[in-house]
Amino acid sequence: MHEPGSFSIGSPAANADRGFLESPPADVRGRRIRYVCMPGSPYTGSTLLGSILNRHPACASIGAATGLSRIVELPTYHCSCGKLFTECEFWSQIADRTAELGHPVDVYQTGFWNTQLRVSRNRLVNVALVRSLASNWLNHARDAVVGRMNGISKAVSDMGWNTWALAAAILEKTGKTALVDTSRDHQRPKYLANHPQLDVKVIHLIRDPRGTSASMMKNMGLDVAVAARRWKWYNIEADRVRQYVPADSWMTLRYEDLCADTTGVMDRISDFIGVPRAPMPEGPPEHEQHIIGNPMRLKALGEIREDRSWQERLTKKDLAVIAKIVGPTSHRFGYDWP
Repeated sequence: MHEPGSFSIGSPAANADRGFLESPPADVRGRRIRYVCMPGSPYTGSTLLGSILNRHPACASIGAATGLSRIVELPTYHCSCGKLFTECEFWSQIADRTAELGHPVDVYQTGFWNTQLRVSRNRLVNVALVRSLASNWLNHARDAVVGRMNGISKAVSDMGWNTWALAAAILEKTGKTALVDTSRDHQRPKYLANHPQLDVKVIHLIRDPRGTSASMMKNMGLDVAVAARRWKWYNIEADRVRQYVPADSWMTLRYEDLCADTTGVMDRISDFIGVPRAPMPEGPPEHEQHIIGNPMRLKALGEIREDRSWQERLTKKDLAVIAKIVGPTSHRFGYDWP
């Protein structure tokens, strides 16, 4: 059984021949990178928060550091700077630098980059070996077994070093000191927390289950019950990973609070990450933004207002279904509904 905050797959003993004991190149030796993970549900405002933090003088974000999804049509896909992704010099320079660091990341690969942990292309095998089994006891028992498997420990180690190389390249290019990864993967902090070159911080961003469910229904075509169950699943699983991260490296943040007091929340986040506080910039960004992800990244960051469109979109029947499914979980995360 593992103690909270530890995980054998990512431990040095499990990777003695290749892994977290491997020395990084001399020109970046000893550099421990501030790395912010943002697990949680889709449609919680992670793209918004990542875009805001990207304008902080000490923080950089390219969106989800797990890369381009399978649905991306690379020849026509645009970087948020406005250029075609394949013609953006920023991305070619990042790819070249990760190769120089000894852990190349092919940023032109779709179906996600090698910064995502995937031990098999079979989804069920992947779930069985490295994803959550929806039980702390089962996860600990499984991890104790697979942590001794060289193939699994190597995959975890490779993912960690590839992530480090990507973050190092981006921070070198931007001149900033903290990388904000908006991937909503709830297992990501668990597998990165023990990396010797990453100082992992976690912001668990949560949105009202009604707003999240309505957005998933609209954008993903989900039934109201499926949307509500996904909200519950994603957030419970994100919170389950808290045990692998030191208490002072975890922040729970509500989307509604971010919108209501953006300046105050940004000060809290700055203190949490360990970077100087900075005023919210006004007007267009001073530098080009290079963010991947959903279409919102292509829009200018205007007035920050809470999206309450669910109040018109959801029927009384919809609300009753959501309330029945989310129940006490909603209260657990700070909401007074249902």
